[in-house]
Amino acid sequence: MHNFIAFLLLILSSISAQSAELRVRIASGEFQPYLSKSLQNEGFISKIIRAAFKQENVMVSIAYYPWKRSYNMVKKGEADLTPYWVKTPEREQLFILSDPIDVVQYGFFHLKENKITQLDFSHLNKYKVGVSLGYSYGLAFDTARKKQQFICDEAPSDEINIRKLIAKRIDLFTADKTLGKYIISTTLPPKEAEKITFFPKNFAEEPVYLLISKKTPNGAKIADIFNKGLKKIKQNGEYHRIMQEAKKQ
Repeated sequence: MHNFIAFLLLILSSISAQSAELRVRIASGEFQPYLSKSLQNEGFISKIIRAAFKQENVMVSIAYYPWKRSYNMVKKGEADLTPYWVKTPEREQLFILSDPIDVVQYGFFHLKENKITQLDFSHLNKYKVGVSLGYSYGLAFDTARKKQQFICDEAPSDEINIRKLIAKRIDLFTADKTLGKYIISTTLPPKEAEKITFFPKNFAEEPVYLLISKKTPNGAKIADIFNKGLKKIKQNGEYHRIMQEAKKQ
């Protein structure tokens, strides 16, 4: 009996040690306020990723590169995963996708002095819509844009679009709600920031995922571990607390 107990403890100890030794290598781009080495806790999405893996005793290391390089590193198995991507047919073929980690809310920012009460794709031809070069804003918006249902005014960055909105060179600025609010609060003086509001109705919501390499050892195991940890922090309230803190900033 004593030998059996000792054997069982040895097995449990071995399993625990293996779990504790597992380290996940993450390749990410800079994307404030979601992910950034210059932010506290490296951004709230980084905080969620670490919290989920911590539930399963997994260590995490995050390195920051240009987004394209991060994507290719994971594709080749040089890193285990890259965070915060929407689902596409190509990505479903190339990677293992985690459970959704967040939902991006796309909508429009405008000046408060423009009392806009109705805003959907059928009304956009009344406005000059600011978009940022290389960005996708969900299938519906991208399709309407390709069909030239409204006028798009491209700028190299969201920050430039915000300034164009203040200068009344565009009527609407298209962005993810969280990202847009963050840029407004961090790039504009308070008096100018107060002039801008977000139209209350989103035109699209898209889940975002971790892309996990199919070429890395234990890729399927990493996905399973993360999904289990994510479920736990949603059940114990930690996920909600992190998200609420992020929205207050």
